[in-house]
Amino acid sequence: MHHVGVDWGHARMQVYDYFDKYTFLCEMYDVDADEILELVLNYFPFDNSVQVLHPRRGKILLKRVQLPTLKIEMLQVGNVVNIFSKLLQITDCTPATNKILFNNVQSTFALIKPIPPGMHGKIITFIMNKGFRIVRMKNGKISKDFAMALYSSIAGNNMMPIIIDYVTSGEVIGLELVAPNAVEKWRDCLGATDPKLAAPGTLRALYGNNTLKNIAHGCKSEAEAKQTLDAFFGYEKGLPKIPFRATYKNCTCCVIKPHALIDGNVGAILEQISTSDKFYISAMAMFTIRVCDAEEFYEIYKDVLPEYESMCIHLAEGKCIALEVKCNDPTLNVVCEFRKLCGPRDPDLGRQLYPNCIRALYGKDIIHNAVHCTDLPEDGELEVEYFFKLLANE
Repeated sequence: MHHVGVDWGHARMQVYDYFDKYTFLCEMYDVDADEILELVLNYFPFDNSVQVLHPRRGKILLKRVQLPTLKIEMLQVGNVVNIFSKLLQITDCTPATNKILFNNVQSTFALIKPIPPGMHGKIITFIMNKGFRIVRMKNGKISKDFAMALYSSIAGNNMMPIIIDYVTSGEVIGLELVAPNAVEKWRDCLGATDPKLAAPGTLRALYGNNTLKNIAHGCKSEAEAKQTLDAFFGYEKGLPKIPFRATYKNCTCCVIKPHALIDGNVGAILEQISTSDKFYISAMAMFTIRVCDAEEFYEIYKDVLPEYESMCIHLAEGKCIALEVKCNDPTLNVVCEFRKLCGPRDPDLGRQLYPNCIRALYGKDIIHNAVHCTDLPEDGELEVEYFFKLLANE
């Protein structure tokens, strides 16, 4: 949805800034009228209820009603929220709401250095448990120029050539982390450069080996973070500055669904895949999907599954993470084998038959079943291409 400026003074005909509610400006596409409606969403944390207003028409579109599925973490500018199957994109909030919910909120760049893939899930879980919101994420391989810019603050240090060689030697994961005072907070969470000197409970104290292999990197200022985020996630002449790692060969597609991100289960899912004997993740990236994209991606289920519409809505109501997954044994059919790890579509059935499968452990119901995985052996490469070629270049 495009952003449309709104006169908040006009909106306040119906909306007042009380401390017992948070107020957001939203846009919703009205299919019947073929227009974008500018709406106001009030969220009442006391009883987890919502109200939707159409201020320009002076109408209450939804009277205040409890919505247990909506969590306050979902209410972020730019996010899409599902209000009884109507998708509203949050475009702004009132100054009072901003002051309470988003005071001093910043973005910072985090780089997970070349480490064994089995550790990625633990690192992601650590990050989310510390209260960071991951808004962008992808794996990649950085150039020496990128690495030198990243470590420009230690130019002239004897260790710099060794550090540059190390961080460019293998796969890294870049993340945009959002939190109050995110730049300082992330550096505090990292701990001292030398893991032996890092405070107990910090990332480097928990998982670091030495000054070189100390797990992750953090920026020192908001300006540096902004510049590095653009260098890692930005595009130049329509192409990503850091190419996606997808190979589109002998692979299957796994999509970690929005509810799994909100529930903080991304790290655990990544760890389960990466530590299995059969599989490894060759590419990962975070995407925001529109309903029309979800409908296209799920098209083969349109007249097959009664949950088709709900599946599309859920995939579009928050960020998701797409993975290209491969088998360590190339003679195995990766699509069929990976479906076993994911388990049945219905998590309840999975809990009865395969209690250790991904959907049994992290799924809630058929719609919110933690992950999508490719069903048909011939569709693995096509589904990976849909994310890493089509959506990635839009």
